[in-house]
Amino acid sequence: AGGIGLAIATRLMADGFAVVIADRNAEAARKAAETIGVDWRALDIADEGSIVETVGSVARAHGGLAAVVNNAGIHMQSLVVETRAEDWDRIHTVNARGTFLMCREAARVMGPQGHGHVVNIVTRLGYGNPFSSVYMASKNAVAALTQCLAVEMAATGVRVNAVAPGHVGVGTGMEAAFRAKANKLGKDWDAFEKQVVGSIPLGRWCKPEDVAGAISWLLGPDAEFVTGEVISVAGGA
Repeated sequence: AGGIGLAIATRLMADGFAVVIADRNAEAARKAAETIGVDWRALDIADEGSIVETVGSVARAHGGLAAVVNNAGIHMQSLVVETRAEDWDRIHTVNARGTFLMCREAARVMGPQGHGHVVNIVTRLGYGNPFSSVYMASKNAVAALTQCLAVEMAATGVRVNAVAPGHVGVGTGMEAAFRAKANKLGKDWDAFEKQVVGSIPLGRWCKPEDVAGAISWLLGPDAEFVTGEVISVAGGA
């Protein structure tokens, strides 16, 4: 209901969508929805029953589903040798299993209606990132799910894509994760931020609005022949 999610909701509302914000924190979802004038639901992405009920409720209320954007995710900064099995399970329950269940329920609505679009939020893939093995593994799982579901749903007219943001940090929920990583590396925040920004060719953090813009394009008419893709929004990194 904040950060990237709120930026996406704001942009899609401006694009003319009847937006529904869903979050485990019902109060946060309500406040965010009231701020921009949209509908909301309480949703626990780790609970299959909550997902089935929420997707069904929204579909009934709005006469179907035009699009579903799966943005929920959690992170932890931990080396593999420090990571407990329960940490792996917790992160994959939200990031991979939760996204799978949302995709499944969305597909069950969109397939029969003959149209719709699912967008999954992943991360910049294809490289090693210390302290992020569990998170990266979960997001790679979602990227593979995206490509497989796109092929499965193509004949129904449903498109499935993913957006891979680069370093989204200051002012978002991910800032705490980056500060934790700076602490793990023994660096003060200013030095760490300079290093991160210096690794991005366009020379700044990725903003939530950058991610929202990519999703807006994917849901628009200019992307009607795009499915099964992972769109990088990483400033050239």
